[in-house]
Amino acid sequence: MTTSLAPRATHHRSWSTIAAGSRALAAGELIILRHHRRVVLVGCAGAATTEQMAFLIRHTTGFLQVALHERTCDRLVLPEATPTVRAISTLGHGQCVTVDAAAGITTGISGADRARTARILADPATEPGDLTRPGHLIPVRVTPREFRTRLTTASVALALSDTAESHYSGAVFADLDGIADPTAVGDRGDAEILAERYGLTLVAGPDPEGQLSLTHHL
Repeated sequence: MTTSLAPRATHHRSWSTIAAGSRALAAGELIILRHHRRVVLVGCAGAATTEQMAFLIRHTTGFLQVALHERTCDRLVLPEATPTVRAISTLGHGQCVTVDAAAGITTGISGADRARTARILADPATEPGDLTRPGHLIPVRVTPREFRTRLTTASVALALSDTAESHYSGAVFADLDGIADPTAVGDRGDAEILAERYGLTLVAGPDPEGQLSLTHHL
């Protein structure tokens, strides 16, 4: 990672474009993505660090997911936890059986272990046997339809990471935790507070019914 996640001097940060979010990810940063009613922290799975994972765990619900192309899930034999009868608009759409890296980790739940598992998921050389099931990261299967007809938070995050990191495909993301109200998930106001505190890029996602303008996500 090229930037520190230590608190910075606060100043107002405005919402940026998808292209700006991709540039921030390419620079090794985490971003905050607002898509429809969700606000999530996003990073490139292929470049995930222990520091980033610890930050994600601390400032989100802790339910860490990794968006992957459908073809990657098929190659790695990652079945959906619940069949695709789920509506595309539901939060659980595409969630697969949880995984850990098969080697190089301990319990699988630490920031270091989950960072390694994320990198394994994004590595094009990974084989099914390189993962154990169940585990502590939730792969999310993203179908081509989700880039063309109804954008999901996972598909937007994946398109951003694909453009930022061309050799590894995968986006780690989790819903922001509430700051003003710790009993709720984070909203736009919480996102702006966190962005000001840590110098994060705020990204306003496209309309859920639209199409992504990025060109490297299929």
